[in-house]
Amino acid sequence: MYNERKGKHLTEEQRHSIWKLLGQGLNFKEIGEAVGKDATTISKEVKKRRYKYPAKKYGDIRDYQCLLVKVCRKRNLCKNKRCRIPCRKCLHCHKHCDDFTPKLCDIEKTPPYVCNGCEKGHYGRCKEDRYFYGAEQAQKEYRRMLKESREGIDCTRDEIAAIEAIVTPLIKKGQPLNHIYAHHGNEIGISKRSFYRYVHDGDIGIELMDLRRAVRYRPRKRVREPRPDPAIKIGHTYDRFLSYMEENPLVRVTEMDTVEGRKGGKLFMTMFMRDLAFMLVFLIDSKEMVNTIGIIGMVEEIFGTEVFNDIFPLLLSDNGTEFADPKKFEVNADGVVRTKMFYTEPYKTNQKARLEKNHEFIRYVYPKGTSFDGLTVEDATRLTNHINSVARKSLGDKSPFDLALEKGFGPILEKLGMRPVPPDEVDLKKRLIKTQ
Repeated sequence: MYNERKGKHLTEEQRHSIWKLLGQGLNFKEIGEAVGKDATTISKEVKKRRYKYPAKKYGDIRDYQCLLVKVCRKRNLCKNKRCRIPCRKCLHCHKHCDDFTPKLCDIEKTPPYVCNGCEKGHYGRCKEDRYFYGAEQAQKEYRRMLKESREGIDCTRDEIAAIEAIVTPLIKKGQPLNHIYAHHGNEIGISKRSFYRYVHDGDIGIELMDLRRAVRYRPRKRVREPRPDPAIKIGHTYDRFLSYMEENPLVRVTEMDTVEGRKGGKLFMTMFMRDLAFMLVFLIDSKEMVNTIGIIGMVEEIFGTEVFNDIFPLLLSDNGTEFADPKKFEVNADGVVRTKMFYTEPYKTNQKARLEKNHEFIRYVYPKGTSFDGLTVEDATRLTNHINSVARKSLGDKSPFDLALEKGFGPILEKLGMRPVPPDEVDLKKRLIKTQ
């Protein structure tokens, strides 16, 4: 068995061993065990670094035989009255015989891919194209490629221009690089890591600050000690939430929060459906509980209490004043229970981390301090559609809309005016929605 560390390059000594063992007719597995490498590594090395001796040519035809030469009895196919030899001995029989089937060596496509161990090919008696593996040539080729891989970039100017033509318009729309790669990765032709490196080195004409994940976040401010939970929330704590989830592991969880514009102005209320990774964004006038309860009531009215309970059976929010009374969220105006409400611990944003992370998309369009006062309900819906049309690596390069449609939520989302946006039309820049 091979025992050398995975990923380590072949040495010159190992290449000499491969050359000698190929000449002895050993297969790749036997060679791999002898040099301490996997058989696949040996196979790739031989196939990649072999060199070719073209077959000799005689007149109009390479000097190879027909597969039927031993059974062929044809004569005078050329209609030449002076010809007295059997057609199987003629170098030009392929021009006149419809049954001519050339006898070709398949060493090019089948192991061991080279003629080192073939006596006929090694001594030049073979009339086909011949392939050989040489240790010195292989080592020189390896060193050349190693040197070139560390000099400059592995793309031509035309290839760079093609990449820029694809990526630049989408970057200017504010699309994350992962979303672009999910839909154009094959066209771009280089890895995301290489793309970041090319941008950093100035090889691609895109500013580093245009890439969302290429800049560092500011360090988080130190938070104060959490306040004790109010008595009204007894039975709705995060510990009780965890216990409930252990008893009901299949229940759908929706995380809730608000996103501020300018202090004292309009806000976004967000609802993140965990199983779909889908975020709903609603515009509310102020950070008062009457507004957040009003959104819950509006959604319930659109869907009906039974469907609402099926889609939003459990709500999880922070301890903000806009979510202060759990009973008003759990029970509607007619006294019918529509959901269950739980709260995270104070200053523990990791307990609803996926929603907090999703707020990043809102901040692409509206940085902190931007006023929401000039926005409309339609603007919030448009923002929701664009955010949920972004492909996510965590979803296998699918968007939340893709996942929602696969699970049959299309008609439900349409009732809220939400529809997917084509990949190349996704826009997460400030111009998406202009404030007044």
